[in-house]
Amino acid sequence: MVSLNINKHNPFRASKSLNNFARSAMPGMGGMNVKKMTVSVALTAGLVAFTSPALAERTLRLSLQVPTTHPVGQNIEFFKEKIEDISGGEIELQIYDSAQLFKGSQIPQAVSSGAIDMGLVALDEFAGTDPIAGLFSVAFMFPSYEVLARAADPSSPVRQALDEMILETGARVMWWQDYGPVQLLSKDRPIVSPEDMKDQKVRVIGKPSGDFVEAVGAVPVKISGSEQFMAYQRGTVDVGMTGTTAIKSRKLNEVMDHVTITNHAQIEFLIVLNDEVWQSMSEQEREWMTEAARAAEFKMREETKEENLEAQEFIAEETDMEVTTLTPEQIDVWQKAAAPAVEAYIEAAGEEGRKLVEAVRAMY
Repeated sequence: MVSLNINKHNPFRASKSLNNFARSAMPGMGGMNVKKMTVSVALTAGLVAFTSPALAERTLRLSLQVPTTHPVGQNIEFFKEKIEDISGGEIELQIYDSAQLFKGSQIPQAVSSGAIDMGLVALDEFAGTDPIAGLFSVAFMFPSYEVLARAADPSSPVRQALDEMILETGARVMWWQDYGPVQLLSKDRPIVSPEDMKDQKVRVIGKPSGDFVEAVGAVPVKISGSEQFMAYQRGTVDVGMTGTTAIKSRKLNEVMDHVTITNHAQIEFLIVLNDEVWQSMSEQEREWMTEAARAAEFKMREETKEENLEAQEFIAEETDMEVTTLTPEQIDVWQKAAAPAVEAYIEAAGEEGRKLVEAVRAMY
């Protein structure tokens, strides 16, 4: 059998190859017949090429560290469906979930270097190089979900300052994923007051949560989201810190038996795109990407509050975990104990960090 490699965009470019193919296949034919055969094969190849399903003009690879069944992963699946639909299949998204390619801490470098086109990353991961990125993890900075939504809105000066900072690393923020509030997990006994944290090893997400842990006399240990289960199971840390929905999706109730609803910080994930890839896109492609990204962000923020409340109900009713909800008076004690963490953020982030704190407080 002879195989032909036909250019799907212009199959008639292959006329010379087709001519050679015709001569080799029918050596006894005359020149005129060979030419007729060449044209016939070319026309047939052209019809096949033009009637075959269109292939994506651009394929983007995205790495995330959670399964696609996770709320964050489901939101990325929504984006995939949206971008492939509105682009008519011209943009295809390939998803590599469950940290197949990179851990969350590796995403900023992987995306900025071009090792992967897109990636899911916690906002806190950028705080190591620029402290202002840790704002949403500063303990008790956001007293309500409404304040959080205003600060994270694309039109917010707080959001815009953070997006611009990340762009300087070579990664462009496509959309934010609101993951909801952070809670405390423990074994054997609940964490009710700051004193219960003293001398305990506590899982932290980044520097701001580490400052909070140190402020209450505990020892911070940075552990990625995908490594939590094993860390709690092995006793690497005594106290956990994670989003409400992660307790359910990561089955953390199997290795921790208490959760305290502190809502002391907010987890914001970002989907970032290598900026060189963005610069290589046409205006049409950018419009498609922006439309799909905004739809994904709006959907996530609309659903997060409800999903967190549902997860909290599931934990209380369907697992053996004991749920402790703090009273307003107990929250006040925590806020005062955590005050040094706010000052630590301002000291690390400088004048720009102070302005961001003031901007958030003006939204109360």
